[in-house]
Amino acid sequence: MKPIIGLTASVQDDGSISLLEAYSRAIEKCGGVPILIPYVKNTDIYDDIIKKCDGIFITGGADIDPCRYGKAKKNTCGQLQQLRDEMELYILDEAMCKNKPILAVCRGIQLLNVYLGGTLYQDIPTEYPSKINHTQKEGRFEPSHSVGVVKDSPLCKLVLKDVMTSNSFHHQAIKDLAVGLEAMAYAEDGIIEAVYLPSRYYVRGYQWHPERLFDTDTDNKKIFSDFINACKEVKEQ
Repeated sequence: MKPIIGLTASVQDDGSISLLEAYSRAIEKCGGVPILIPYVKNTDIYDDIIKKCDGIFITGGADIDPCRYGKAKKNTCGQLQQLRDEMELYILDEAMCKNKPILAVCRGIQLLNVYLGGTLYQDIPTEYPSKINHTQKEGRFEPSHSVGVVKDSPLCKLVLKDVMTSNSFHHQAIKDLAVGLEAMAYAEDGIIEAVYLPSRYYVRGYQWHPERLFDTDTDNKKIFSDFINACKEVKEQ
């Protein structure tokens, strides 16, 4: 049996949800069964869904409300989705408590950091000026810059190299790294691009979008294969 992976989605103010196909396609192509987790008011439903899932994928999307990390919202902060914040923080907490494998991408890595007590740059261009354009002009499925992989980190052991290709579609990023999280990769300008949580079986976060590169880049495909393999191990226990 293939592992079942629960994917979170964008949640509008009216409760409607949406998800880019690239996320579910990456899970499917790497051997998982993707299911979309809807927004519901009854949190018992989330508990039931998470029990049935072998792994959780926190996907990209809108900005996180700065109140979640004790800051006032700046004018440079983008669109917020309060319902999504509420949903994903609950799902993340339940998945952590159940020690489920977790993959977090873009907004997902930011949410993971906030959940664990870290903070964010609300807007990189105004708070952390850089020669790297973190909202790239290249196509959606094209790489735009490299990242340096931290020696001996799980990512280094996975790709067996100290530099790999990434893309950038974000104007926010980790500012203060949460206690317990460890960095696995940095952009050339020092922005944290990947993290893991040593205290849990499998928690990985990536600031870039490997689901848009896995078809053409072996290293980015390994990110999903590694996640699916971790979920298989949980399923077989």
